[in-house]
Formats: sequence, C-alpha cells, structure tokens
Amino acid sequence: MTSDDASHRETGRGAALRDAGQHGAGQAGPAGTGRAGAAAGIRLSNVPGVVRLCEAWRRRSMLCGWSADDDWQVAAVDTVAVAACRGTGLAAACGVLGRERARGGVGIGEAITDLAALCFVLDGTDPPLDLVRPLAEGWAEAGLARMSDATCEDPLTGLATLPYLRTRLGEVYRGARQAGQCAADTHWLLVADLPQRLDPWDRLSVLILVSNDLRAAFPGGETLALAGPGRAIALARAVPELRFRATGLRRGLAAAHGTRLRLVRPPAGREDALRLLDELAR
Repeated sequence: MTSDDASHRETGRGAALRDAGQHGAGQAGPAGTGRAGAAAGIRLSNVPGVVRLCEAWRRRSMLCGWSADDDWQVAAVDTVAVAACRGTGLAAACGVLGRERARGGVGIGEAITDLAALCFVLDGTDPPLDLVRPLAEGWAEAGLARMSDATCEDPLTGLATLPYLRTRLGEVYRGARQAGQCAADTHWLLVADLPQRLDPWDRLSVLILVSNDLRAAFPGGETLALAGPGRAIALARAVPELRFRATGLRRGLAAAHGTRLRLVRPPAGREDALRLLDELAR
C-alpha cells in the first residue's frame, strides 16, 4: 500500500463512506469481496456501498454542472467508487477515470468538477493534488490526441489561449471607443500567479485547480485565459461588485493553492494593453 492510499484510509473519508453507504461497504467486506466476488463473477458495482456512493456522487456532479446525465456513468466510475470504498488504489483509479472522460469528449474542467463532486461526497473537501494529478495525467494521455491545433482553448485547463485573449481585448477597446468610453474604465484584468518552485506536474495540477476556481468565480461572459505555464488572466467588466468578488477569490486562491491574485487596470491605449499582455505572458 502506498502512502497515498494509507492517507486516504486514515482520513474522515471512511466515516463519510460508511454514512453514504449505510455500512454497505463494510457488510460487503471490501477486501474479501474484491477478490472472491471477482472470482465468482460478481460485479463490484452491485456492492451496496459502491452503489450508494455512485448515486450520491452522480447527484452532486449534476448539481455542480455536469452537462448530460446520460453520459456520466462509465466503467471507470465503478473503478473509482470501489477504490474509495476499499480505501486503496484511489489515485490509480482517478487516472483511469481521466482517460475515460477524455475519450468520451469531456473537457478537463468538467472532469475536475466531477472529481470535486466525489471528494465533496466523501468528506466535504476540495480534491487534493494527489488525486488531481493522476486524473490530469490520464486525461492528457487520452485527451491531447483528440485536440485540434486550431482550438482557441488550452486543452488541459479549458482556459482560452493567449491569442484569443489578445483578440478579445482588442474587441473591448474597439467597443469602448465606439461608445465614447475608455476601456481602462470599463474593464479590469485579474492576474493569478502560481507559486514558484513547483515541479512541472504540481504546477499543472495547481493550474487546473486555479482555472476551475476562476470559472466558478466568473461564470458569465468574462474571458478567462492562460498566459504561460504559471499564470492565468481574467478579463472582466468593472462592475461595482468586482472588487468584492476579487477579494474573496484572492483569499481562496491563496489559502488553497498558494496563488497570488492581483487586479491590474488596463492601459488607456489598445497597443499598450496588448504589450502588457505580452509582458504578463513571459
């Protein structure tokens, strides 16, 4: 058993699982049922604790925005639920889930949100890096092969690409000029800087989680973009509640991911604004 598996066995997830399954997993005998049940041809998804966990997970995922009910249930869902009920192998199962979600055309953002729904059901917490990482690795392994180079979204984070943000910013400046306004008064840039000295996979995992938090904080027409491997940018309207929302997001990102969020006022001129984007992308 790995330290990752042992840590999940020792957390409050065991109690949450027993509550969700009404002691179903315990009645089924997680270890014995896994071996003897498989040998006898018994589907582990029929174990009461697994069934109840999957149903609670599905309901939570739907509430969190899963787009279509009929494509949520895949074989890897059972694999993850069985691993969670056994208290071992959950990280590896998340890798399988990531690959299967990617093959089904599910974006990385929606896959992470689905994982967050599972973690909420298990113990009411956000998904930890040791589960996000294998999910992202599995998704990348299967998903990047499906992606077109012509897409305007980064395939791993679901954020817009920097060229798209440049185009969008240019539209904002043209629209402001047409309305007799200054774009520096109508919009702000929110810049999220990841902590330094992360190894590549930790940086990717944190970036995926930060991207998910940005989408949750700005679910409307804001442009959310990736500006390099360690920075994300949101182009948002300068509405009265923006500073309040930014303050809450700043505290949440700092506490959960060690990420710094700053508000940057765009320059008055379009060309200066585009140069600013280039600087932020370095």
